[in-house]
Amino acid sequence: MSTPSRKVVITAFGDVSNLSIVQTTIPDPPKDHVQVRTIYSGFAGADINMRLGRYPMQKKAPLTPGYCLVGRVTKNGPNCSQFRNGDIVACLTIYDAEADFANLPQKYLIPVPDGTDLQQATALIADWSTAYSMAINTAKVKPGQKVFVHGISGAVGHAAMILCQRQGAKVYGTCSERNFATVEKFGATPFTYTNKEWIPAMQKIGGADAIFDPLGFESWDESYSILSRTGHLLGYGGNLATLNGQPERSILWPTVKLLLRNLYFWSGKKTTFFYITRDDKKFKPDLVKMFVMCRDGEIKVPIKEVFDLEDIKTAHESWSKTPGIGSFLVKVSDP
Repeated sequence: MSTPSRKVVITAFGDVSNLSIVQTTIPDPPKDHVQVRTIYSGFAGADINMRLGRYPMQKKAPLTPGYCLVGRVTKNGPNCSQFRNGDIVACLTIYDAEADFANLPQKYLIPVPDGTDLQQATALIADWSTAYSMAINTAKVKPGQKVFVHGISGAVGHAAMILCQRQGAKVYGTCSERNFATVEKFGATPFTYTNKEWIPAMQKIGGADAIFDPLGFESWDESYSILSRTGHLLGYGGNLATLNGQPERSILWPTVKLLLRNLYFWSGKKTTFFYITRDDKKFKPDLVKMFVMCRDGEIKVPIKEVFDLEDIKTAHESWSKTPGIGSFLVKVSDP
């Protein structure tokens, strides 16, 4: 039996005129799937790049975006009994979260602990999980290290700053000057990306032990130049062209170039192209750990703005223009 459902559709790649909200139906969940009523969907650079057709290996249009969600279970498909109707779950969906309902593989659903703020929980799924995996599992940030974060006032950047500070690191980074005061209140040192003053400043103090760079292209070259002797550069995203409104450029060669730097094994430096995956064996336990940290007040996840599903075009137009720190969310239904 099908269920009425609204969903966002990217009808073709391009500007916001290609975004539509469609009234449709969703069938009952198939085997090994659970139907979830979306409460909040995450919203990030992946949504922008999917609309532009720039997201790596993405589906062809038309498609429904929405990289993650928190919602309530409404139906179990055949072979599913782990969750009951009404249970609140989280999922890294990659697509389809910007809809009233989604049929999702049961194996990817993660229960949200009672008492957890649902907006903050939604931001933890992709934004904070990305930062956690980079800082804790990949770079293995240690006390006393220097860390440099591009986009330090953004959703992933802010999370990386907080998590690295919890590890005892000193954090530096780039962001818009309008966000300098906020970043400084958190104890980090901000720089303006465009004037490049961060390059000689970091080189003067011996470079960074870990760098998180979502920009790509020439930014990865610049970031490599400020690594310490044993530093680790983690590239991800490749958002430079999107943020600057530049024509599309392939991220393939910059990624190859980034990884080829590892051939200079005698340098002591390391590079990684990072991407989050829900199949990583650490993804679920790490997210559950952050849910508990959030619920217990050990971390506070800032939410920059929440848009109603009907205002999805405004969300796209506001993504790089809204001041402040934290994550964007799309509210799809009441809890």
